[in-house]
Amino acid sequence: MKLLPLPGGGLRLLLDRDEAAMLDQLISQLSQLLQSHSGTALDPDPLFASLEVGGSEQAPEDPALARLFPDAYEGDDDAAQFRRVTEQGLLNRKLQDAMRVSSALGLGGGVPGEAEQVEVDISTETLPAWVRTVTALRLAIAARIGLDSPEDHARLVADESTRGTVLVFDWLAAILESVLAIMAAPPSSEEE
Repeated sequence: MKLLPLPGGGLRLLLDRDEAAMLDQLISQLSQLLQSHSGTALDPDPLFASLEVGGSEQAPEDPALARLFPDAYEGDDDAAQFRRVTEQGLLNRKLQDAMRVSSALGLGGGVPGEAEQVEVDISTETLPAWVRTVTALRLAIAARIGLDSPEDHARLVADESTRGTVLVFDWLAAILESVLAIMAAPPSSEEE
């Protein structure tokens, strides 16, 4: 993975074929997880569905979904009411972000046969979707493997059955930190 600042703002993300394929697969899995929790398609009232209002009154049982859609309030009644009117809109935005990032990768579920690298330009307009999607991936992975603290990280990276997943989690963190660092850097004098 390499990141290069672009003149006028934004950056170019250069991923090896395998990295691009893995990121595309992770985003596809995130989209499937989100779609499995979505109630929009099942809502008999299309107007209600279009308002993006709706959701369960209960926190999701799936640990990844519970991490992505935590209770906003401590009280059960307040949390249920808030979830009921906001969850579907939040879910739709996460899906839209994931689709935008997947589309930018341009793999469509496959890796170009001859390409050594996949180049993706991230503009200041698309940056929020990238940040939210990579963050959602990290939250989902952490929830699935029980990664809640630095002690958990050390334990899980030492365990052969979870080491690979933790390394993917760390790789996503490196992407996120690098993207944010480049985007936050002041423009060089050559660009002014």
